[in-house]
Amino acid sequence: MSGKTAGPETGYGAHTQSSHDAIKDELAGKIERDDASVFAHLGVDNVDRGFVTEAMTRFEQNGTLQSNRLFEFIESLQDQFGNTARIRFSQSSDVRLIIEKSDSWDYPSNKPDYSAVSEQSFQRPGDRWRDRHSWCEIKVRVSDGPYSDRNVDAKEIIVQTVDYARLHMSGRPFQLFSVGLLIYGDQFCVGIYDRAGVRFSPSYHIWDDLDTFIRVVRCITTNMTPEQLGQDPTVTTVTGIEHDQWFAKLQANGISIEEYIPGEPVYEVSLGGTDSRRWVTVGTPIWISLSLFDRGTLVWLVRNKTSLDLRVLKNAWHSGARTPESEIYQLIEGEHPGVARFDNGADVKFPGTGDIISTASLRGRGDANSAEHSVLHRVFIYPEGRSLFKARSELELLKGMRAALRGHEFLCSQYILHRDISVGNIMLSVEDDPPEGAEGFLMDLELALCTGPRVEYKTLAPVRTPIGQVLSDVQVKPSRWDTQLTKRGAPMTGTLQFMAVDLLMSLDDQLKAARREASEGLVEQAAHHDIESFIWVLLYSLFRRALLEADHRTMTAQEKTWMRGLQTEFKQYFGQNSPHSILGQRSDIRGPWYVAHHFPSFFSDPIRKLVRNLASQFT
Repeated sequence: MSGKTAGPETGYGAHTQSSHDAIKDELAGKIERDDASVFAHLGVDNVDRGFVTEAMTRFEQNGTLQSNRLFEFIESLQDQFGNTARIRFSQSSDVRLIIEKSDSWDYPSNKPDYSAVSEQSFQRPGDRWRDRHSWCEIKVRVSDGPYSDRNVDAKEIIVQTVDYARLHMSGRPFQLFSVGLLIYGDQFCVGIYDRAGVRFSPSYHIWDDLDTFIRVVRCITTNMTPEQLGQDPTVTTVTGIEHDQWFAKLQANGISIEEYIPGEPVYEVSLGGTDSRRWVTVGTPIWISLSLFDRGTLVWLVRNKTSLDLRVLKNAWHSGARTPESEIYQLIEGEHPGVARFDNGADVKFPGTGDIISTASLRGRGDANSAEHSVLHRVFIYPEGRSLFKARSELELLKGMRAALRGHEFLCSQYILHRDISVGNIMLSVEDDPPEGAEGFLMDLELALCTGPRVEYKTLAPVRTPIGQVLSDVQVKPSRWDTQLTKRGAPMTGTLQFMAVDLLMSLDDQLKAARREASEGLVEQAAHHDIESFIWVLLYSLFRRALLEADHRTMTAQEKTWMRGLQTEFKQYFGQNSPHSILGQRSDIRGPWYVAHHFPSFFSDPIRKLVRNLASQFT
């Protein structure tokens, strides 16, 4: 495994399109082949021998079957207790799998050949990734498999299936890893994809090793628990009578349930270990990351199950070499309305144990505090907020951005540099008329760099003054200058779509140098880079808000044409996920600066003037 520290993240909120080149760069040093632990995880050797023998006998009677018939054949077989498969492989055909209905207009259409759905929904599997437990990709030739050329680190099938895995894990909230079956010609293997990389089992021949193939399919469709297929053991879905009781409790306490959308799942979340506290999700996520080999950030409004206090949950993976975000929040002295306040949080543990959930523990190896592995972390902050692009007016959006910018200044005054200004990290106040300076706030300090005086509060024993007075509980604040209060991880961080041009250029140079097996120094991230990111977030939010606010029912034919053009340009300027492609779009002679000018009916005169003024300073 590579010791490379996770770097910039790409976000679903930015409508990121799949980029195989970017995935290839991310895959460097993250692929393991011939890993026997994959089949051990599946429990292949634990499949009932009698079931396998019966399946082999019946297969000899039926003869060779096509892949879809082979799945159906194995799934329909009963074990000694009369049980058939509870999960079945459904052919994807023309189904376009999406994460959320609201963003399906610009969602990657990549999908595997088969996806595993519950037996009850097999006839009508739907179009949501969240309903897929596993998946299968089929290639015609053996040479298309992951083993045909070991000198090629990231073969096309590996890149393609990593793409499926990131969509699968983004579409199933709180998923820890993704399990996929790969068939190429007459051979097959299984891949387990997590935040640290991908592990492939040894390759087997379907017909010569039919007993092994039967065991693998039986494991995925019947024997494996939801947790063994990647479900987070600290999260449960609220269903049935518990679902009804939760809604009744909210209404009895005068809390609206309008945020909950019929048919959308409700989750109960904990910090694991022996912590008895529970939180329940509200509505749909505020932010979902599409990155696989990085933080996998998920932001969601939740309520404490006991007190009903509303909080913002951030669920993300951090490098074992980095300081947990909850500790960074506790370095802040005082409060500022433009910065989120910390409630609680910690690295997540397996239920009933003291073992931290990390890619190391999931693989049963290594040190979770290593840069090679990622650790699952949750923080709960307040106040609750709304997405920038859901602002009720352009003025509300600008005031929210201004408040967050002042919060950034407050952090900088304490030697804390945020380093990840993005649309998912700035929230609008939920209040109808918030006080000035509290219209929005900055959150997510996971990647912050903290340098400055370390202050430690100490209470002295009773002391006697020169005049004989005895003082008790005297508190002093000794401090010392520390050039690095936090384990910093990568020297350059952030969400690519909103990263400053200088940083993108430096990162692009580094990626090009890596392909030449050379080295290239990175630009050190500074406060002015964060300020530039605020500008890109503003442009993104203005454009996406215009798309969400549009009412097609009242539009003229010309306005509908303009709206389609705005959608196209929005995807063009904020739908790239490599430094090189983003730089190319920003340097376009038209560029994102001119979108407000090209579509005047969707933006006010003051906004168009503001964007022109900003363009004159950044171009």
